[in-house]
Amino acid sequence: MSAEWAVDKITPAGLAVLQAQYKKMKESIGTGDVKGFLRGNRVFHFKTYRTAGSPVSLSVIENLWLQISPYFNLLHESGNPKLANKQHAVMIAAIKKGDKAAVKAAIRSDIDGAYQVLLKLLG
Repeated sequence: MSAEWAVDKITPAGLAVLQAQYKKMKESIGTGDVKGFLRGNRVFHFKTYRTAGSPVSLSVIENLWLQISPYFNLLHESGNPKLANKQHAVMIAAIKKGDKAAVKAAIRSDIDGAYQVLLKLLG
């Protein structure tokens, strides 16, 4: 929902932040820099969520993120970062087009992909 709301509110500068973080994450994947990817992923997502302009949903998302983020390191060996970054690219393209449904689908795919990997690893 927050990602959809961000579509109407993002500025060219905000879009540039997303694009820069996408590039940093892509480079981090190439060099095996897990921490770099995770930092970029957080900046990417929270730039989107903050842009939505809803302090309530941002608070809920931050709370959930803090609970799950310790497990993100487990995703590295699974190949999930590459799949996640493909969804980040889809999000950027959809935001540029103003396609809220595509943004929603991309972020859902990103989150669901990580969930499926963690479920297998921890289940």
